[in-house]
Amino acid sequence: MPEKIILAGASSVIGHEKIIEAFSSIGMDATFIEVPFVKKYFKDASDKFIYTENLPPETTAIPLSEYWISQCIKTKQCAISERALKASRSKKYLYEILKTAGIKTPEIFTGLEDARNFILNDNGKVIVKPEGLFSGYAVKTVGEENLNNLEELVLKASDVHNNAIKLFGIESKGALVTELISGNEYSADLFFCRGRLSLVRLSKKVVVEIHGTPCTVICQLVPCGESFFEQMSKWCRVLFDDGDVSFAQFDFIEGCGGELVPIDFACRVGGGMAELFGECESNVYADAVVGKQYQVRASKGYLTQLNYVPTKSGIIEKDDYSLAEGKQFIYKHKGDFVPESPSSIASRIAVVIKKAPLATAKDAEKLLIGEERIKFWKKK
Repeated sequence: MPEKIILAGASSVIGHEKIIEAFSSIGMDATFIEVPFVKKYFKDASDKFIYTENLPPETTAIPLSEYWISQCIKTKQCAISERALKASRSKKYLYEILKTAGIKTPEIFTGLEDARNFILNDNGKVIVKPEGLFSGYAVKTVGEENLNNLEELVLKASDVHNNAIKLFGIESKGALVTELISGNEYSADLFFCRGRLSLVRLSKKVVVEIHGTPCTVICQLVPCGESFFEQMSKWCRVLFDDGDVSFAQFDFIEGCGGELVPIDFACRVGGGMAELFGECESNVYADAVVGKQYQVRASKGYLTQLNYVPTKSGIIEKDDYSLAEGKQFIYKHKGDFVPESPSSIASRIAVVIKKAPLATAKDAEKLLIGEERIKFWKKK
């Protein structure tokens, strides 16, 4: 008899039939479920999915989103180690457990004075972030130019409240202040299945700071070399037990010496990639489940996602955007509100998918939409 599993978070992935077929091929009978409150935003909603706020009794789940990680933490209905679950909700714990295994992680500053000394004496920058949250909420960088704002930014990151956090069942655990690692930034999805690790995708990113908030504006699917895969395998061996079945999403920095420094992790799939994956030649999730790696073919450039983001809060006044050629997705129109620190997927004004050479910071300038199309808005 096939092993029955629940894929919890249908809206987080695309190509559901292909994914179910892939799990079936490795002896698992998979069923998709999703929480009801996302149904109205989910254009691929299917009658084949089960809509529920809770995991069905006596089932084993693979969480695909933050909401379902919360449910797995609550009910223990998943084949995922306590370490991986805890690391998904505590960057401090993530850094500590990896560091214990000899893996380089960002330095954590236990006091504001230590952070100030690092900025002033070592010519460094720090990043302030909520310890247990996701999607860039209250994340800010601090250097010598805005050092006087450090305490205020820590207080804000310590006390974040919004509807998403409440809906997803996430607890705000205070602020974390760490060194800001410089280098090339990447993001990766992997699939860990009882000791076997497969790459879903590797993305190289271009990140810009908007009012001190790091925002990903360009994401490109790139090949994964043996060194990268081996280093990510080490992280997974620390976080997962041999019998675990889980997706894993990492953000990391490639330092000047080639060492990879993990900065974030969650035992789910990465978000905001549906537009990009929709243009892939095969289903990247299904490929990884059966042990295949998506083949990056760069003869005509890398498959690239351009995120057009706002640089100020306000109401869209002109939506005649100058978008790049490619497959276009426009999410914000005249009259829609946009925030000045667009760190979440929902903040994107538009997305374009195209083939392009490896991008640079200069390419990001054309993706920033400011006062020429956004009018002033004041909260009442």
